[in-house]
Amino acid sequence: MVRSSSLLLLTLLALSPSAFAKDCGRLPKGKNPSIEELSNEIARISAKHNVPTEIIKAIAWRESGCQQWRANGTFVYNKTDCGLGMFQLTGATAKQFDIERLKDDWKYNLDCGATVMVQKWKRAERRGQAPTDPAGRSVLENWYYPVAYYWGGKTESYLKKVFAHLEKRPGRLQQLLTRSVKITLASEAIPGFKWGDKFRAWPDNRFEDAKGKMHKAATHKGTIGDPRTIAALETWLARAEKELAKGKPKRAKKYLLRVLLQDLDTPHKAKAEKLLAPQLEVARKRLDEIKAAERQVALRELRKFAKAWKGHPLGTEALEAYKALKAKK
Repeated sequence: MVRSSSLLLLTLLALSPSAFAKDCGRLPKGKNPSIEELSNEIARISAKHNVPTEIIKAIAWRESGCQQWRANGTFVYNKTDCGLGMFQLTGATAKQFDIERLKDDWKYNLDCGATVMVQKWKRAERRGQAPTDPAGRSVLENWYYPVAYYWGGKTESYLKKVFAHLEKRPGRLQQLLTRSVKITLASEAIPGFKWGDKFRAWPDNRFEDAKGKMHKAATHKGTIGDPRTIAALETWLARAEKELAKGKPKRAKKYLLRVLLQDLDTPHKAKAEKLLAPQLEVARKRLDEIKAAERQVALRELRKFAKAWKGHPLGTEALEAYKALKAKK
């Protein structure tokens, strides 16, 4: 018996890893979307499902590197469990949807992935681990349990990895995410917190524990592409482009700053930054000149500059310089 078992073990070791791979059926070849195409589609799906773009992007990166196909055109899938495409949907979860379309259509794959995220939110909601009102979804910290449940987890292991992507923005996330966000975990914000405990994160830097007690800790608003907000961003960009075409950059700046002030993870922010870049270059030089000027001139000009660039980091820098200079005797 020992001899036959050893023989079986040696035989198994001699086999290649592919011998244990599942048959995942047809594996189509294709080409990944551009960053712009991917970002636009994620914004649309975010609005449809009320799931923050940041959550969609971080999970897609964790699961597949935000890829449906590799650089050589081969399909991205997990050989051991047949996880498919960008969201690596597998098993009973994948069977809810059109399996072949999950392979062929990256947009459909993303949409189904977001659908599953809503299911995980509902699961957390039923357990009292996520807010029941839609507004709660816009606070990234409230996705603590739903993200963990996406991987079937019963610990913080998976969600920590996903949230870390929002802060470090590896690979394509550098282009897909317009900002770095360090998510505060409930276990960090609430003393004595244990896995499974109920809580809610509020948008004004507060965590509410199961007993209703408030704890101060940083919270972050996610980007949900609701139609009204998207329409406003598009209107402001269109007006800015019209003013630039007329040769009126100062008037265009007013609309571009409105877009940037929203601080949303949408393609509109990147476009606004690009259109504003020439003015920023000039403004940067001007601010440096003002800082080097005589005290009274600097105070006057810093104040004017801060007002003209209110809401932009340059405006903040000018205001801080003004306060620092005024405090000096």
